[in-house]
Amino acid sequence: MRRVAAFAAITAIGFAVGKLSGLAREMLVSAQFGLSADLDAYLIALTVPTIINNVIAGGTIVAAMMPTLSRYLAQGDRAGFWRAASVVTNILLLVTGGLTIVVMALSAPVIALVGGGFAEPVQQTAARLLVITMPTLALGALLNMLLVILNALDRFVAPALIFLALNVGIIVAVIVLAPSMGIYAVAWGFLIGVGLQVALQFIELQRERPHYFFVLDWRHPALPEVWRAFVPIAALSVIAQINLVVDKAMATTLPTGSVSALYYADAILGLFYMLGTSLGIGVFPSLSRSVAVNDLAGTGQAVTRTTRMLIFVLAPLTLLLIVFAAPTIGLILGRGKFDAAAVGMTASALGMYAIGLIALAVLGIVQRAFYALSDSVTPFVVGAAAMLLHIALNLILMQPLLHAGIALSASISTILGMVVLVVLLARRLPNVQIAELGGYLLRCGAIALGGTLVVTIGFDALQMDVTTGLGRIGGVIFAGIGGVIYFGLALAWRVPESRMVLRWALGLLRREGRE
Repeated sequence: MRRVAAFAAITAIGFAVGKLSGLAREMLVSAQFGLSADLDAYLIALTVPTIINNVIAGGTIVAAMMPTLSRYLAQGDRAGFWRAASVVTNILLLVTGGLTIVVMALSAPVIALVGGGFAEPVQQTAARLLVITMPTLALGALLNMLLVILNALDRFVAPALIFLALNVGIIVAVIVLAPSMGIYAVAWGFLIGVGLQVALQFIELQRERPHYFFVLDWRHPALPEVWRAFVPIAALSVIAQINLVVDKAMATTLPTGSVSALYYADAILGLFYMLGTSLGIGVFPSLSRSVAVNDLAGTGQAVTRTTRMLIFVLAPLTLLLIVFAAPTIGLILGRGKFDAAAVGMTASALGMYAIGLIALAVLGIVQRAFYALSDSVTPFVVGAAAMLLHIALNLILMQPLLHAGIALSASISTILGMVVLVVLLARRLPNVQIAELGGYLLRCGAIALGGTLVVTIGFDALQMDVTTGLGRIGGVIFAGIGGVIYFGLALAWRVPESRMVLRWALGLLRREGRE
């Protein structure tokens, strides 16, 4: 766990820097374009390479390849490791390169399929934006293969900087090009940012003295193993992308700005569930190696400890984001063309998304545990059921809640899917105790509720207007105080994770003092 914590800390710090730069990016883009039709067109265009990448070349290939590459390393077969990685990379680039060319040639009908609710001029803009962003599919495939190779080798610094690289590309492009190119500057910035991401991984990979094989070996022994894992994981990713497409397609039928409001709310939520992403990335190689040596007890213990840490950190954030969504969104994005109406739309979506914050973070850990066990079918079946539930809930909740109903539907389906997977995982792994985790969630939830009630009552007593800058700053400050109260109560109630965090913080301060 110390090893996992170290890797997760590197990833979390890098992601935190990336997310802060992401805030700067969103501030810049939202001030420039607000919740406009142009921004909606860009987000729909970006959906296409993102969906394809996620299905065949994103987290899918990472999850499918990690157990295989970990087995080569566990056996001390570095030459086999590099050849297997090279073969899969070459095949993946061949497939994604071909898809990139096809989609660029058919950009107009593709946009008509995913953004049919838009007016014709918006669809035309989206089609042109798709031509610019589509090459990121092949670049993203290369990026994710580099990420899985580096993670398998316990190298996490360059992978942790991917968000920073992407955001730098977008920020610079918007500043330099937006006055003359408008929304197209954002698309070019995205392409440049992905290129920077790839370059960073190559720099760190050189430290491992890689051996690249320029071959297409369709009979390589690793391919059947990767393929068996890839198919159900890709199918699960297809389900996730169907959810994404359905959400955006349904949102295009709602008032203008609904697509952008959902996007911004999810982006802000990402600042907080990045801890789950960091822990998932950090623990995945260890889970795979534990399973490779048949240490199921250690695997279950790692899952339990990471899940408890996620619950401890995210319980107060869930409640505080729900209560203080409006001042949070207002302070981060409320400037330029992002007016009070845009803040209100985005805040309502953020509050609904926040309900599923813990489940979303834990889901990443639990799915990776199944992948480490070479079981990608179970997450697929559960994910398919959750998708059907999500679509049904969209139809029900969109009527009274508009775009916020879509966000609430996503939270409900994510929570139920996570619960089912945890129950099923507990049957496979020792040390994953459902009753213990449930009791711990209630314990942290009760402490978080106490801290949130205190700051909510205090903030309401001041009667601050959250549409003003002062009110927004006050709301965020009170939310921070709520987090401090939660931590103090957790220490008083002797929650083990609170003392773990305190020891880590004190150790960090001592090291800083010695330096």
